[in-house]
Amino acid sequence: MSSIEVSGITSEEFRQEIETSIQQYNENKYAFQVGLNDVDFDIDDEQLENQGISLPFRSIDQAENALATGVINPAIFNEHDGTVHTILAFDPRPVGYSGFMDCVTHSLAITDHGLFEVGRYPAISMSKPGCFWQWFLHRRLAIPNDLGRWQDENSNDSRELIERIYVAMTGVEG
Repeated sequence: MSSIEVSGITSEEFRQEIETSIQQYNENKYAFQVGLNDVDFDIDDEQLENQGISLPFRSIDQAENALATGVINPAIFNEHDGTVHTILAFDPRPVGYSGFMDCVTHSLAITDHGLFEVGRYPAISMSKPGCFWQWFLHRRLAIPNDLGRWQDENSNDSRELIERIYVAMTGVEG
């Protein structure tokens, strides 16, 4: 039978181990879908009025149209664990679809936490009547350091960078 070796660690070693674990969790949590409990939008009131749209939207289709035409733009993603993403650039054009009958639209977002493929779909709630526009982070495609390096190398702002990534992923020019 083998013996177990036990040794003490200093409080500094313990603190470092905890910090490393937290950092590893934050890096790995985007390996799978991450739910959002809220999405905050910037609203272009002039376009809203020009298109004769009133809030709240009457349907998910109307919200999708407002997103596609720039009447609304996501500004902040709030994760269920309290992580807040400031959105630097969002492209509503689909880079893919998934789910039953392709009901989930995937788009690109650059946030202060990296480049993400973001999913959204119409959903229902068993506790509240009506339809809801459900959003989630499908996966992280790049960390902030990579985005900064790409921008430095290509002198792109976030809008230009997201356009280049969209073209690279879909093959469709703007």
